[in-house]
Amino acid sequence: MIKASFITISVCLILGGCMTMNTENNSHETDGDYTTGDAFDDRYVSVNDYTGEGYDLVNGEKTDVIANEKFAEIEEAMKAFFLEEYKTEVIVHNVVGNMDGATVFVESVGEPHFHTYAMIGIDVKEEKIMTENIWTQPTKVEQSIFSGLIAMIMNEEFAVLDAFTQQIAEDYPVVGLRQEAINNVKATAYTTPYYFVQPMPIALSEEMEKINGIYFNKPSIGADELKSHFDKDAYNSEHIIFSIHFYMSEEGAEPDKVLFQELGNALEELEGVPRGNYQLSLHDNYVNKISASGSQGNTLRKRDVLKD
Repeated sequence: MIKASFITISVCLILGGCMTMNTENNSHETDGDYTTGDAFDDRYVSVNDYTGEGYDLVNGEKTDVIANEKFAEIEEAMKAFFLEEYKTEVIVHNVVGNMDGATVFVESVGEPHFHTYAMIGIDVKEEKIMTENIWTQPTKVEQSIFSGLIAMIMNEEFAVLDAFTQQIAEDYPVVGLRQEAINNVKATAYTTPYYFVQPMPIALSEEMEKINGIYFNKPSIGADELKSHFDKDAYNSEHIIFSIHFYMSEEGAEPDKVLFQELGNALEELEGVPRGNYQLSLHDNYVNKISASGSQGNTLRKRDVLKD
């Protein structure tokens, strides 16, 4: 269980729908008091050390305390909810208080593999967990499940992408997110330390409903059977986004433009990966503790590298 800080604003999650989260001006490069000393330390931590500590949601001070004290009760309710509603066994990694209760970060067990979240109500006056009041953002979990099923269907192509990102981390002075951070504060569907997958739920609504429906009817379904129900050459490649994120491995290092150019060229030349729209980001070594974001004013980005 990760304790939260209390500086907050509302923003949209990167994967469909909005939830009450926090943010701030992310450029510690130019923002006076944010650049050095205690002010910087209060907001940023090296990605090498970041596990999700300090993550915060708006108006969650009171509910956060209750949620962490009653983690076991929330864990039991959330496991039952995902098993009943989505036919999926999950691990409950973290709870963070929000203005209406708590946001609960979970990871699926086995395949399809994904990270997502749901919310549970808390009666602050009674200090009671409202186990009958669990809800999700529209299409959020469905999108997460779909991303995991896509990874099963295109397992060979995903293996190529995994090998590529892992080789980059071996050959260059870059790293990805720690697994603890992914588990505790990321709800980015199919997620690895170096990338996550974002199928567009509206553009791919028919495909998502069909494949998810097959899974719900047979949760034990394997990759080979799934492949017979999905044409991996038919969907619009622009509608599945692969977001690749690397961080400079050395604390204090700025994103290297020459290195980024090399990574971009390698991505453009890459073959055999899943069809999709690839986005590449190179961050410095720091993560905003409160928002769990590495994106800042000095982040280097390359967008719309289409693989078709």
